[in-house]
Amino acid sequence: MKVKSLIYILATAGLLVIGLNCGGPDRESAKKKGNVIPVRVMKVERGNIVKTLDYLGDIKGLKEIKIYSVLSAKLLKINHDVGSFVKAGDTIGIVDNDRLKQMVEQAEAALKSAKAQYKNVLTEWERIKNLYENNAISKSQYDAVNAQKETAEAGARQAEANYKTALKQLKDSYLVSPINGIVSDRFYDVGDMCTPQMPVFTVVDMDTVKIEIQVPDNEVSLMKEGLEALISVDAYPDTMFKGSVYKVYPTINPATRTTTVEIRIPNKNHLLKPGMFARVKVMVEKKNNVLVIPRKAILERTELDLSSGEITTSRVKIDRYVFVVNGSVAHKRKIKTGIENDNFVEVTDGLKKGELLVVIGRQFVSDSSRVEIIE
Repeated sequence: MKVKSLIYILATAGLLVIGLNCGGPDRESAKKKGNVIPVRVMKVERGNIVKTLDYLGDIKGLKEIKIYSVLSAKLLKINHDVGSFVKAGDTIGIVDNDRLKQMVEQAEAALKSAKAQYKNVLTEWERIKNLYENNAISKSQYDAVNAQKETAEAGARQAEANYKTALKQLKDSYLVSPINGIVSDRFYDVGDMCTPQMPVFTVVDMDTVKIEIQVPDNEVSLMKEGLEALISVDAYPDTMFKGSVYKVYPTINPATRTTTVEIRIPNKNHLLKPGMFARVKVMVEKKNNVLVIPRKAILERTELDLSSGEITTSRVKIDRYVFVVNGSVAHKRKIKTGIENDNFVEVTDGLKKGELLVVIGRQFVSDSSRVEIIE
């Protein structure tokens, strides 16, 4: 039994030596100086801090228009392929329209003929009408010419309608972009039969892109239009893109308990592309001229609060504290905190400006420990 105890003591001592040699500011110095613990400190200062909330989402074009052919016809020509920039009104592609051109020519000729016929009949009708008003002809003669005028007028209107229909069908054979953007997809090759059920091209407006993030219901109240957002993507790991909250949707999805929030990002150089996976930090709160300390300077103690008397209604209590150096002694100080982010925390109570805060070596310090400040 004594042998086992000796082995246990030696093993524990070995762990202590390993602990002294791993991390922290100059453990060898601490070992030499006995109970004096080397630490690094910083002065507590006032500054600005921003609270951020992190989300994930996919980048989309602000406008994404699918262009269909309303005609069932072969794709005749591609004017702008995938990757091309187009302006509103540019023809991206053309479907087979030879027959439609012939129909337009025929309808135009028929319209001209109908208009000429109507013009001749109108001239005769005006002559007959003048004679009838001067009692030079009978009413039956006038009625006969008037009927011819009405028939010719109806024929001209029908010919004009046919011509407009033929022009509309010919116009439909030209696939035109309604927006400025980039051709992002093409679903047919030249010679393929296009149908109204499937788009031929997709055009995306990339001057501004958007991300739709899903925000949990307990965070929705923090979301407001105009809040700044920072966006990062794997394609540009060293670049942070700036956007803002554009719209907070008014309803919550009952299945996920989340609300959709739309973030818009200016994208003049088209670096952000639809389909990219993005990480979003929304700056939900900002405070200026407050006490700010590094998160790494804070230690936490967690315990179960049983003040209710029932373990089923108990809650986890987390106390936060730091060590402040006064002279050569470290004092444990309980603090209260406000907003925080990944690196910094606002301190609302427990610290004063100018105090020396232990930032490295804090895990080896206890209340009233003797310390040496290492530059």
